[in-house]
Amino acid sequence: MDSGLKVPPQVQLSKREREPSTRRKAVMLFSGVAFIALVVGSFLGDGGMLALWKSQARAEQARLELEELRAENARLVEEIRALRSDPRAIERIAREELGLAAPGEVVFVVRTLQAPPARP
Repeated sequence: MDSGLKVPPQVQLSKREREPSTRRKAVMLFSGVAFIALVVGSFLGDGGMLALWKSQARAEQARLELEELRAENARLVEEIRALRSDPRAIERIAREELGLAAPGEVVFVVRTLQAPPARP
């Protein structure tokens, strides 16, 4: 069963042809070092992954702070509305924060005594 295809004879390469040349080794070494430098730079550089992660953390912190400020703002808007329209709210503030009393009321101030310092 001869198909007519001829197989070329096995070619023997010399030792020099089988081993990579010095130039090829230098190029491979330089490529490896350059690759490592690029990877390290992409993580630690100004626009690297580390900077991205820090930016994301700062953005999340700012988002949480904004959420807290919006809640505080809503509370203050409600307090302003109450102070403009509800006399009881004004009275509460006068009593709690300013220590005022209505005419004819007697105010009792209760002070707590501090424990004397412990003797050794």
